[in-house]
Amino acid sequence: MDIQKPVRVFDTWQQKHRWASFPVAVFKKYGDDRAGYLAALLTYYGFLSLFPLLLVLVTVLQIWFRGDPVFQNEVSTSVGHFFPLLGNQLQHQIHGLGKVGFGLIVGLVITIYGARGAAGTFRYVLDTIWHVPKQERVGFPLSLLHDVAIMAAGAAGFAATVAVSAFSAQLGPTTWVKMLVNILGFCILTVVLAYIFRIGTSGRQGRRHMLASAALASAGIQLLLTFGSIIMKRELGRLDSVYGTFAVVLGILFWIYLLAQVVLLATEVSTVRKLRMYPVHLIGQPK
Repeated sequence: MDIQKPVRVFDTWQQKHRWASFPVAVFKKYGDDRAGYLAALLTYYGFLSLFPLLLVLVTVLQIWFRGDPVFQNEVSTSVGHFFPLLGNQLQHQIHGLGKVGFGLIVGLVITIYGARGAAGTFRYVLDTIWHVPKQERVGFPLSLLHDVAIMAAGAAGFAATVAVSAFSAQLGPTTWVKMLVNILGFCILTVVLAYIFRIGTSGRQGRRHMLASAALASAGIQLLLTFGSIIMKRELGRLDSVYGTFAVVLGILFWIYLLAQVVLLATEVSTVRKLRMYPVHLIGQPK
């Protein structure tokens, strides 16, 4: 049986229907860009950067809100929200820097510099997906400033999320409060991602496309966060039976990988839409 024949039939059909050709083009570009590998790269550097950045966060919060256990509990809750079933383990492993004065500042600077790998990798991933030539990509020292801006945006977004969580806790666990929190969380995440996408592409792409990509990514992340407990409970149960003590570490890697896949898929949608990369030919070259 000639397997090429049904593929040709489908190829001809999808090219004639825009609603079908667009998702086909997105998934084809996703494969051509090796986005699965890029997501794994983001997962690796994201995992290495996670603990140093949380250490900086906890240290700063300990200084600003010293002796406020209520607020520290809100921070723990927010971390748990972004890492379903893993937040408590993360918080137990993170302790603030014990230094003070100049030593504290030096320690924070070194820690932030060591954690910038995820931001740099994210810029590389965006440049790859948007097909930016290597000679046009941002170099040192401007790249360092972009990395710091990305991390600062992420920290500001997390702080805003904590503030929303603390405010909602005072209103009570009613249905409308949960809806309000989800809406505000979506808006905050969209703004933060749009800014990060903008910085990550060095302002080469229009704000409208960055905002659309960020909104799509935020919607996907919100869905993951909503059903994250179900997903992670099943995955951790499987990992724990095989890997035991290492199940939590592998669970964190798995969760970061899922988040990276959602963000990259949303970025692929924007590139295909803006660059008019549809319909595509699955077999052969366009005439």
